[in-house]
Amino acid sequence: MQTSPDHNVGMARDDTLSEEPVAKRPAAAPSRVGSLTRWFWRGMGVFGLVVLLAFLLVISPVTDRVYFGMDCQDELRPADWIICLGGDAGRAIESARLLQDGYAPKLIVTNNGAAADRLAQQAIDWGADSQDVLIEDRSARTVDHPDLVAELAGIDREQDACILVTSYTHMKRARQIFEDAGYRDLIVREMRWEREARATSGLNWRQRLLVAPRICYEAAGWCRYWIFG
Repeated sequence: MQTSPDHNVGMARDDTLSEEPVAKRPAAAPSRVGSLTRWFWRGMGVFGLVVLLAFLLVISPVTDRVYFGMDCQDELRPADWIICLGGDAGRAIESARLLQDGYAPKLIVTNNGAAADRLAQQAIDWGADSQDVLIEDRSARTVDHPDLVAELAGIDREQDACILVTSYTHMKRARQIFEDAGYRDLIVREMRWEREARATSGLNWRQRLLVAPRICYEAAGWCRYWIFG
């Protein structure tokens, strides 16, 4: 029996409607190996940049100019306060000597937590009278020191002269932060024995290798201060 063309079309349409939809295959998850590989090569790229920077700092005379440009030590004179910034036991020793030499009647050591107590004890061990030592123990960064020290000791930022004791590469940043906080009479000093031992010009490659990490650390500190305050 012959079927009409219309009947065939209807059957074709029925067949089409009766077909079940084909389920889509889920997208493949990113390969863990591929992700680790990408992170590995990114890490290698960063490491390569660090090595290149270190190499340039060691061989380049620019390092000399940056390093010697960090010097901003002031002439020593009598003051109202000695402020010892935390971070180096040598700063406590220098501060104790300045106190013994009569350059100020009081010494303030400023650091964070138990480190402030240790710094004060080091100053006392090197001759500072414990009754003349004040301890500020809430500063976590250089930017914290000015306000917390002034709050503790009642420093008149406009009138009081303050001897600021820190390390050579930290002097310029410390001065800037204290000046920005309103201190108008600062005498910035480093440890005297380090100053006497330091070369005054022409670093060799070994000396550049030693100072390069300090320069990078200070550069990071400056960037953080400029961006976040």
